[in-house]
Amino acid sequence: MDQMIGKVIDTYKILEVLGRGGMGVVYRAVDTQLDRDVAVKMMDVMIATDPNFLKRFQSEAKALAKLQNPNIVSIFALRETEFGVCIVMEFVKGKTLGDLLKQSTVLPIPRVIHIFKQVLTALDHAHKGGVIHRDIKPGNVMLAEGDVVKVTDFGLAKIQKGTVSTMTMGTAGTLYYMSPEQIRGLSNVDHRGDIYSAGMALYESLTGRVPFKSDDSDFIVAQIIVEGKIPPPDKMNPGLPKELVKIVMKSIDKDPLKRYQSAAEMVTALDRFGSTLKPGEYRMSVAPTMVSAGPGPLPPPAPPRKELNWKLYGGIAAAVVVLLVTYFVLRPFVFSEEGTLTVKTNPAGGKVYIDNVLAEKLPVENYPLAAGTRRVSVLWGQSRLDTSVAITPGNPVTLVLAIRKAAEPAKTTTEPPPTDVSRVETGDVSHVVEPERREAATGVLVLEAVPDGEVKVDDASYRNADGPGARVTVQPGARTVTFRKGGLTKQTTIRVGAGETNGLKCYFSGTVNVVASPAGGTGTIWGYVVVDGTRQEVTTPATLPLAAGRHRISVTRQGYVAVPAEKVVTIEPSFEGPAVKYQVAFKLKQQ
Repeated sequence: MDQMIGKVIDTYKILEVLGRGGMGVVYRAVDTQLDRDVAVKMMDVMIATDPNFLKRFQSEAKALAKLQNPNIVSIFALRETEFGVCIVMEFVKGKTLGDLLKQSTVLPIPRVIHIFKQVLTALDHAHKGGVIHRDIKPGNVMLAEGDVVKVTDFGLAKIQKGTVSTMTMGTAGTLYYMSPEQIRGLSNVDHRGDIYSAGMALYESLTGRVPFKSDDSDFIVAQIIVEGKIPPPDKMNPGLPKELVKIVMKSIDKDPLKRYQSAAEMVTALDRFGSTLKPGEYRMSVAPTMVSAGPGPLPPPAPPRKELNWKLYGGIAAAVVVLLVTYFVLRPFVFSEEGTLTVKTNPAGGKVYIDNVLAEKLPVENYPLAAGTRRVSVLWGQSRLDTSVAITPGNPVTLVLAIRKAAEPAKTTTEPPPTDVSRVETGDVSHVVEPERREAATGVLVLEAVPDGEVKVDDASYRNADGPGARVTVQPGARTVTFRKGGLTKQTTIRVGAGETNGLKCYFSGTVNVVASPAGGTGTIWGYVVVDGTRQEVTTPATLPLAAGRHRISVTRQGYVAVPAEKVVTIEPSFEGPAVKYQVAFKLKQQ
C-alpha cells in the first residue's frame, strides 16, 4: 500500500491513489476543513530538488488557476508541505471519453456533438486566457454525470503570456492527436494545434478508431501526420453525414490557416450541423462497417488503448510513456526546436557558411537554426576559419570569428603560434573555442549516447548533454569507442581515415512487446502489464519503451493466473536504434 495513504498533508487527508505519472502521484483526499473530496497532485520527492521540474510543476498550477470554467477541472491551492509541493484540485467522479470509446466503440452522433461542444467551449475559454492545452485526447476529457465535460491535465500547457519555461522532455503531447506543427517542433505552435487535436479525437469518436495502422511505428505515424494524407472519417464509417465529415476534415487540415481559427468557430459549425438532426437520427449502437480508403484492405484498428482509472488522472502514466517514446524515438528524426545564431567577423565582411550553405544576408544576426551542432566557416579571400557551435532550443548564441597574422615563432620551440581564434558567447558566458583544423592527417568522429550519456574515445571522455553529439578530432586508424550511461557500457572499434568523418549513435533504450493469450486457446487476451512491480495503465497486447537494463515483466488480470508468473528481460545498449523489440508472451488461465 502507498505510504501516503492515511497521512494528512496540510488540511488534506490522503484516501487513495488515483493515478501515477512522471512528475508524481495523484491522490483522492478529503479536505478536513470543508469536508469535501479533492484531488491532490504530489510531486515525486526524487525530482523535487530539480529546479526545472519544480518550475514546470508550479507552471501547471498557475495555468490551471487562470481557468475558471465549468468544463475545466478547477484548482484550489498550491501548497509546499513537509512531504513536498502539491496541487489541490477539483475531484471529478466519472469516466473519461477514452473509457467510453473503449466500451462503446462508436457513439451516437448527437452525444458526440454534445460532448465536443463542451470540449471546445473549454478550449475557447483557455485560449482567450492565453493558455494552450497541447495534449487534448479522449483520455483527458472526463465525463461526469449527465455527460458534463471536465477537461483535465493542463500540465503540458504552454503559457502564451508571461515567462514560463518550456518542458525539459521535448515536444509535449500524445502522438496520435498531435498537430503537424507540434510534431515538427515549430516554435509558433498556437491554439490551432488544440483545434487539430480536438478534431482528431472527434474523428475517433465517430469512427471508433484513429486513422493509422496497428503496426505503424511512432516515426511512421509522425510522417503520416506531417506529410501523408488522413482519409476522411466516412471512409471508416460510411454512414456519417457529409456535412459532419467536412467539419472533421477542416479541423485536422495540415495547414493551420485552413482550420477553424478559433474553438468558438468550430462550436458554431457543430451547432449548425446539430440543428439539422432529427430526434433519434444517426444513433448507432454497433461498430460501423470498415471500408478501404484506397487500394487494398483497410488495416485493422489501432491496438486498444490502455485501461484508464475512472476516478481521475488515470491517463497520467500513459501520457508520460508516450512522451518518453516521443523524446527517445522521434527526437533524432522529426523534432527540432530552434535557437538563434549571430556571427561576428574580424575583420568585418567575408563569406559566412552555415553547414556549408552560404548565408545570403550579412551580417548574420539572430539566424534561426534547429537545435544541434552546426558547422560555421568564414572565408576572407584566401584565408579560412572553420569551427562548430552547439545550438540549444530557445537560447541565443553569438559566435565571434577573428583571424590575425601569425607572429614569428620563437627559436626555442618548433610549435607554430595560433593563426586564428573563435569565441562563443551564450548569455553572460564567453569562452574561447579552438577552431577545427582542416588537416589531411586527422579524421572526425561524431558520437552520441541517447539519451544523454558519456562517450569515451580511447582514453579521453566526452559528454553530449549540451548538444546532440560529441565531435572528436582523432588521428587516423582504429579507435576504441565506449558509450556509457549509468552502470551500462557498450564498446566498439571504429576505423577512421585521414580527412574522413564517421558517426555512430548508441541507444540506451528499447521496446518490449508484451502479449497474452488464453490458456489452451489462440489469439490474444487483455491483461494489465506490470513492469518491475508497478502496474502500468496499459493492457496487452502492448509495446512499451523501457530504459536499457534488467526489467521484470508480468501480466495481471482479476480472476486469471499468468503462466509463467514473471519473465525477466535485459535490454542491451544498441547501435540499431530504440525500436529494437523484445518479445514477451504469457498464457492467462482462469482461476
